[in-house]
Amino acid sequence: LTMASLAMAAALAQPAVASTLRSSRALAQGLKLFRASPSASVPLRRVYSVHRYRTRALRGGESGARGPSTGVTGVIGVKAKDIALDPFAQRQFVKDSGSSTIIEFDQEEFINKVNQYYEQGNKELVDGYAPFCKHIFIPNFTPASTVAVEITPDNEHMLVSAYKARTEKELPVLTRWFPKEKMGELPRAKYLDIILYSREQIKKEREAMGDDPDFQESSPWGIVSIKPTDFDYETPMQPITMMRNALGRDQGGSGVPMEREKYTAAVDFWSKYAPVQ
Repeated sequence: LTMASLAMAAALAQPAVASTLRSSRALAQGLKLFRASPSASVPLRRVYSVHRYRTRALRGGESGARGPSTGVTGVIGVKAKDIALDPFAQRQFVKDSGSSTIIEFDQEEFINKVNQYYEQGNKELVDGYAPFCKHIFIPNFTPASTVAVEITPDNEHMLVSAYKARTEKELPVLTRWFPKEKMGELPRAKYLDIILYSREQIKKEREAMGDDPDFQESSPWGIVSIKPTDFDYETPMQPITMMRNALGRDQGGSGVPMEREKYTAAVDFWSKYAPVQ
């Protein structure tokens, strides 16, 4: 072989070597996360499938017929997408996780549908309560029923209250709700309010709570909550959630100061409605 041939072969091999290294790192990261939390809702085989897909794509195997993957978003999905599912929202797909709203739908398919809708809408987002918060309102494609019911003289006796925290690290706050088992069959929600936080904000909150800030570092937006609703616009945040946010990121909030005008509007709305859990 001539020196020129060797140089050309080395240059052609560099992308494959780099991709293999990235694949190995992705697998190592997934194994680390799985060992730290074996009960996670994402199967280990999905982490392995990412590694296997990338390796077979390099070898020209059948799995690589669609072209190589563009990256890994934590351990959810294969391709790097604009929108990923944040760990905080993953509990909404797991029964008995403590989440007030359960989405009975495959996580990966859910993410794909959200990204598809986002791209078809020219990647337009609706502003939320802070610059780092955005919304996408999507026609409901899941069986999820509405999460807020109007309070009437006929059902107000069913309201219950308790101090609750959404995760073990959050500060419990007083909240009230309608027990789902007492409400009978509820109508299917018309929309899904997909609440997004910027990657920068998610990293800040995860660091403040002592979690790994780089769980899904490649997607610019992360889904932090999914609200089945009959409204195609943002309804007021619950007053107690505004208070938690104002407490700071180390208490499970976002660190956004409370605004009296928005708080008053929230009180007006949630005096007439209550969530179903």
